[in-house]
Amino acid sequence: MIITVTKGIGYGKTLLSSFDAALNTAGVANYNIIPLSSIIPVGSEIKIAKYKTQENEFGHRLYVVKAEKRSDHAGKAVGAGIGWYQLEDGSGLFVEHEIEGQSMRIVDAVLKTDITNSLIDLCKTRNIQFHPRRLQMQIISAHVKNSPTCALVMAVYRADEW
Repeated sequence: MIITVTKGIGYGKTLLSSFDAALNTAGVANYNIIPLSSIIPVGSEIKIAKYKTQENEFGHRLYVVKAEKRSDHAGKAVGAGIGWYQLEDGSGLFVEHEIEGQSMRIVDAVLKTDITNSLIDLCKTRNIQFHPRRLQMQIISAHVKNSPTCALVMAVYRADEW
């Protein structure tokens, strides 16, 4: 299975429309989002790219691990991130974190620390030896200016029709 990690920033007149704009930027706006927990199946390959929506999939279910943060607090920063840890057989774990903070620098630093610490803990719970070189992550952050803003990162598993 190929899992695509995609991300986007969105702006709108409302918090909801900023989320929709972030979905659009990430390439997943025309799906019904079905959130998953954080387990990566055996044999999975993770690629980082904008998700390519298929024209005939409008309204389909899209299975994802999602991190998203919305805010309309001008002067703040929002950030979202997903980290993952994979074993030799392609199985592994995702973690997702979101934050609103004083600056993008602070938001990015907290996301990196939280993602790392969560993956260390999840590996420990499963008696998996943690090797820092296997840790991967994608984060995104934005400064909230004059309109609601959303930061979004998704790990997209697959789409299914109803």
